[in-house]
Amino acid sequence: MRMLEWIMGILGIPQYLFEGYCIQFFFGRFAEPKLCRRKKAQWAAGIVWIAIRIISGWLFRETDSVTLVLGLIFTTAVLFVFCVGWYKGNILLKIFLVIQFIALRELAFWTGYSFLYIGNELIDVLVREAGNSMALAGYLPAAAGVLACLSVALVEIIEGILLLASIRKIAGSYHCREKGRMDKEVVFYLLPAVAGVLVSVLVRLLLIAVTDGVPVLLYERHPALYLIIPMTALVLLGAVVFSFRIYQNMAALQEERAEKIILENQITQMQGSMVEMEHLYDGIRSVKHDMKNHMAVLQNLIRKKYSGEDEEIRQYFEGMYQSVEQLDNRVHTGNAVSDAVVGSKFRYAEKKIKGIKLDAKGFMLSDAVTIKAYDMGIILNNGLDNAIEACIRMREKQPDAGAYITIRSFKAKNMYFIEIENSFDGSALSRKDSGLPISTKEDKEVHGIGLKNIRKCAVKYGGDLDCIVKGNKFTLSVMVKS
Repeated sequence: MRMLEWIMGILGIPQYLFEGYCIQFFFGRFAEPKLCRRKKAQWAAGIVWIAIRIISGWLFRETDSVTLVLGLIFTTAVLFVFCVGWYKGNILLKIFLVIQFIALRELAFWTGYSFLYIGNELIDVLVREAGNSMALAGYLPAAAGVLACLSVALVEIIEGILLLASIRKIAGSYHCREKGRMDKEVVFYLLPAVAGVLVSVLVRLLLIAVTDGVPVLLYERHPALYLIIPMTALVLLGAVVFSFRIYQNMAALQEERAEKIILENQITQMQGSMVEMEHLYDGIRSVKHDMKNHMAVLQNLIRKKYSGEDEEIRQYFEGMYQSVEQLDNRVHTGNAVSDAVVGSKFRYAEKKIKGIKLDAKGFMLSDAVTIKAYDMGIILNNGLDNAIEACIRMREKQPDAGAYITIRSFKAKNMYFIEIENSFDGSALSRKDSGLPISTKEDKEVHGIGLKNIRKCAVKYGGDLDCIVKGNKFTLSVMVKS
């Protein structure tokens, strides 16, 4: 009997280790340790969980129902304290992590626990056979011990498979805007998890009953529970996993819908102003052309009339001629819409940022580039808006820093590149899922999707975008097929 207890204890070691790996994987997907620069910090959750399980098993050795419940409460409380002290993030996130993991672990355990019924039935068969055969009676203790160990191992394997599978499903469906934070939506995540924990507490309270001074398992009094409890636990386990997944899909759909509305508004605005831009562009060129001709005729007439006697009149007309030259846009990209967009953004940047250097001489749109006008408008509008905002933020932190924005384009093989380079304060965080920088604006639900809209336009033309950060230089590179 003593040997059997030792074997049972040894069988618990891989279970603790595996649960430690699962909790480390689960917590690491949602939160960062406060000492995230140290690699050993990533495994702290697993190590702490193993220690909690060992201490809990030693403190609550008794097998009565109250002790089982107290053991669960102790485990949950200590894990929560560790989570609060060790991980970054708000309190709602930490409540979610602890309750969710405890629920998954308990439901996985109770699903597998009923498989002990198979081992118990086999042991009963052996006892009956040993009663009919003296030869088998000598092997009964050893055989019963082996079956008991196999039953425990089977329960641990089933629990491990269910726990890992459910954790991976939840972690895989998590789409976070900001790692280390959860808001009021955590209530929807935790409803099925709390139900699972309460069911586990109920089963623990009713598991052992005392009849005539002898403890009796609830399963032995009601064998149907070998089927009812695992089915209930399995249903709740599925509810925990799929409710989280469904809510995440709904949140992602809502985010895509908001992005689509903003993108459609941008396209509508671009389409509405395209005609006006083109008419204005053509009108300015026409007026400039006519005015230059009129000015040339007037200058010739003045020269013949006064023969250089009135230098003031000649200088006056030269000044008027230069003013007419300024009617033309400073930006010449080969496309009316892009000229107007870049010109208006540059004028806005000059008003907002004193002494900023603006350069679009290297940006040209040839006939080989088949990007639609409003798609080009979305790329330039969003890209230049981000560049201007970055320069403004840099000047707020570093008033004497040199601010600049440069637009250039070039062709490489069958691809056309548009690059917007700008100065910035040097601080940039990127999302792991998309690789795009995280918006620094407070309202991240509305802002931070400009680059996503640029990427959608680039993907439409068989390309993509890349964000390159070198020191205080940020380069947005948009690639499309030419």
